[in-house]
Amino acid sequence: MVIDCNRANDTTVHFPCLITDHRPLPVHLAFRGISVGAGGRKILHDIDGLVRPGQILAVMGPSGCGKTTLLNCLSGRLKLDSGQIFCNRDPLCKRWKRKICYVLQQDIFFPDLTLRQTLEYTARLRLPDTMSHTQKMQYVDHIIDVLELQHCQDTIIGDYLKRGLSGGEKKRANIACELLTNPSLMLLDEPTSGLDSHAAYSLMQTLKKYAVNEGKTVVITLHQPSSQIFHLCDKLLLLCNGQTAYSGDVCKVVDFFGSIGIHIMPHYNPADFILEQVKSSAEVRQKIIHAAREQRKSSDYPPELRCHNCAYMSDKFNDHSNKLLPNGTFPAIEQEALNSMEPDVRRLWLDTHSHASSSASSETSESDCHFSWPTSFWTQLTVLSQRNFQEARPRMLSKLNWVQTIGLGIMAGLLWFQLERREECLHDIQGWMFFSTTYWMLFAHFGALSSFPPEREVINKERRSGSYRLSAYYIAKMLGELPLTITLPAIYHFISYPMLGFHSPLVFLTLLAFLLLNTVVAQSVGFFIGACCMDMQASITVSALYTLATQLFGGYLATNIPVWLTWMRYLSMVHYAYQNMQIIEFSEGLPILCAQQSKFSICNESDHIPVTAILEAQGAHLPLWANTLVLIMFLVIFRTLGYLVLRYFKNPK
Repeated sequence: MVIDCNRANDTTVHFPCLITDHRPLPVHLAFRGISVGAGGRKILHDIDGLVRPGQILAVMGPSGCGKTTLLNCLSGRLKLDSGQIFCNRDPLCKRWKRKICYVLQQDIFFPDLTLRQTLEYTARLRLPDTMSHTQKMQYVDHIIDVLELQHCQDTIIGDYLKRGLSGGEKKRANIACELLTNPSLMLLDEPTSGLDSHAAYSLMQTLKKYAVNEGKTVVITLHQPSSQIFHLCDKLLLLCNGQTAYSGDVCKVVDFFGSIGIHIMPHYNPADFILEQVKSSAEVRQKIIHAAREQRKSSDYPPELRCHNCAYMSDKFNDHSNKLLPNGTFPAIEQEALNSMEPDVRRLWLDTHSHASSSASSETSESDCHFSWPTSFWTQLTVLSQRNFQEARPRMLSKLNWVQTIGLGIMAGLLWFQLERREECLHDIQGWMFFSTTYWMLFAHFGALSSFPPEREVINKERRSGSYRLSAYYIAKMLGELPLTITLPAIYHFISYPMLGFHSPLVFLTLLAFLLLNTVVAQSVGFFIGACCMDMQASITVSALYTLATQLFGGYLATNIPVWLTWMRYLSMVHYAYQNMQIIEFSEGLPILCAQQSKFSICNESDHIPVTAILEAQGAHLPLWANTLVLIMFLVIFRTLGYLVLRYFKNPK
């Protein structure tokens, strides 16, 4: 491995430690005839484009013209109706999709992690295991220096509730996470939106240096750039109603509009000028689109996009099945077109290291594009467990939750303080058990429900980039959050139960075990419902119905359940935990003395009430081991169902 870590003070974007033994192959991106529709409406129609290493391609156009849709197509996240996308001479496939850096317009992060923590976890997950921890941290330090984030590296990301990074800092943080992998191709969706003019220009300057000095290929969507930002770009793809209004060099766009009789006024921002034209009357728009079509026939049109044997052209292409050309390779370019290319471009085009084979017998398919994870399962599990713990701790163990738990423990202990072991107090003892199990069931269930939707956005973003396996994340979430999930119920139990009446350490610990088991099971159900329901309101409604039914059939609020509804109690997780707590408390603890006028017939023969009589008064019951087994089954089934939903039904494309 080549290590060069002596350029930390260099003002240019240069990676200090190479990931592999050589730099990634520069990416020559070409796309032709891209057409996409949705709901019977054509979003993109016959779009061509080309961008070479060291260049920035700006995709511009009015709102709704298809800029983000085009980026989704180029990243492989959206299926094409027709057209082709090539990286060098390879058709876009799974291997290439995982190597493309796609910076979304939304800044999606865990709000409670600091900027540095976010970058460090990203580096540990996405940089290969062949690199040491020290080398990965050197990457993080260098990226922080390059994007000028030193002053805010220890600030939390924040959200609308917690103050953290500013808008510009979040944009840079978003880009920094992607730069860590040293990608050859970057797609950025409106990275300057929401920034002031200085911050936007500074960010674009950094991207320009990155593209030029590192030989990277950058595609960026811009909404309404300043003239300074506009001239930092090399290529321009102007869209109008989903069609090409101009494709070519930025420096030639004014001449293009002048050639069709649309002249720019002196000292006018060219970006504003061209956007005004594509938003003007239908006659002007049609004139521009027609001129763009005629532009394809000119000798200045890139030779890679005007080869004569490309059957995809819109006037000849009628098959919308998105088929590749024979052998799945880039169509042959005539020698004359090759000779007209710049020397550097021609060398890249004919690079023998390209994955596309010149042999007619070779075929490139999705299965040929093998993707390997950057890190091992164990590395992913370890890093994600640490991150989940660190991210969830401020939320699950917040000061308010601590105050609530301690206050509730004291209140419950005072309410049921030192209850006597008599039949008159039996209902109160059962009340403490039922309240404890139901409260912590609801706390864990709705806690998981409220935290999962925002977390899912981050997970989907990272899964699309190929950062880690879903199985590693899912197991890590269980392991990382387990100590946090059981902490508050344990504190509550340590406060309230001794005030109720401490009889035996064994009973104390066993009751705690079943309280915690019920809490973890409730959290599992919350994860499952949160994974199934995309809408938060729907998930709350479903959860409310289930948890209320669980309480009603738990065995405390209603004992005389109609025969045709008795099956519902077997779906109640509280029922099993509540039954177990009674079995332990009333069989291992001090006996419950009978009242003078007892409702239990067994008191005619004995002075105390056995646990079997207490349970029979509530209806059918199962032994301790059976209740425990059912709770474990609940845990395993709902955790498994949650994974299957994420894996097969909510899998990000």
